[in-house]
This record gives sequence, C-alpha cells and structure tokens, in this order.
Amino acid sequence: MAWRSFVRQVRVRPPQTAAVQTFALAVLFAAGMLCGSLYAGHCYDSSSLSLSEYLSGYCELYAQGGEAVLSLLSVLRLYFGYAAAAFLLGFTAIGALALPALSAVYGFTAMFAVCCFVQVYGRYGIVLALAALGLRFLFTLPCFLWIASHAWAASSTLAAATRGKRCAPAPRDAAYFYRLLVCVVWLIAGVCCEMYLTPPLFHLALQGIA
Repeated sequence: MAWRSFVRQVRVRPPQTAAVQTFALAVLFAAGMLCGSLYAGHCYDSSSLSLSEYLSGYCELYAQGGEAVLSLLSVLRLYFGYAAAAFLLGFTAIGALALPALSAVYGFTAMFAVCCFVQVYGRYGIVLALAALGLRFLFTLPCFLWIASHAWAASSTLAAATRGKRCAPAPRDAAYFYRLLVCVVWLIAGVCCEMYLTPPLFHLALQGIA
C-alpha cells in the first residue's frame, strides 16, 4: 500500500512541473515585453519619421478594407508560427535552451508592436494596438505557453539523455499530441476571427484619429 501511494505521488509530479515551466516561460515572456518597450522607445527617438510613415501606411491599408494587410498565408504564419516552432523544438535537445529564448522573443515582438502604436499615436495608440493585435494574442499566447511548457519538459529530458544522465523517457504520450490538436482547432478559430473581425474592429478604431 505504501509503495502504491508513493507511485501515485510520483505520477502527479509532471503537472506540477509543467505549471512551473509555464510560469517560467510567462516570466520570460514578460521580460521580453519589457525589452521590447524599451527598444521601441529607442527606435522612436532615432527614426521616428520612418516609424510614423510605416504605421500611417499600415493604417491606410486597413482603412481601404484590410485585404492587403491580412492575406491568409500571413495570418496563418502569425497564428501558427510560434506554437509550431515550440512543438518542433520539443523533439530536439536544443529546445531546452531555445524554448526559453523563443518565449522572450515572442514577448519582445508583441510589446514592440504595441509600443510603436503608442509612440506614434499617443494614448489612442493603445486602442489601435488592441484592435489590430488583441484577438491575435488572445488566441496565440495561451496555445504557445501550453505547448511550449510541455515541449520544454520533453527537450530537457532529451538534453539530459545526451549528457549521459539516466532519466525517464520524454513525455510524448497521446496527451502530448492531444494538446497539439486542441491548439490547432483553437488557432484555426483565431484565424477566422482575424480575417473577419479584425479589419472592421481596426477600421472602427481608426475613426478616432480620422
């Protein structure tokens, strides 16, 4: 009985580890956001004219309907890029280092885009950023953290094995691919929302600066 109780305790450790890894990736994402905001301020000081022209052109394209901005291929890349990279890195030992770096890069690019809107349009830039990017991060960020945390555990196991350490097999059971399937369905729903909801939302937000 005591041995069975011990085995059960061991089996519930992976969810706790995944939770810790998810938290660590979220912290790295937040650190990347901080760096992105600082870098956006530096870019605006050094090349504010080019940044203003770029965002003005971006807004004009959206004002014309948004088709030139939101092609299906570009939306698929934006929605599936980070999650797919995290999933594939889970099959490599280098993912033990690459996944934390990927989380920080994701946070950097996300906050950089938001801060660029704020730098050019002031406080109303937050509204524009939410209209243009809010739906995207609502769908992509949870999927990325969910997949990346388990991929990090798998790649860490592979990295330990390459160093000659005795460790348990990488956690790639049916649940590992079930999470991928759930995220694919969720991201496809996000792509549909991006194609049909983001253009009118951003067009509506543009009325405030017209």
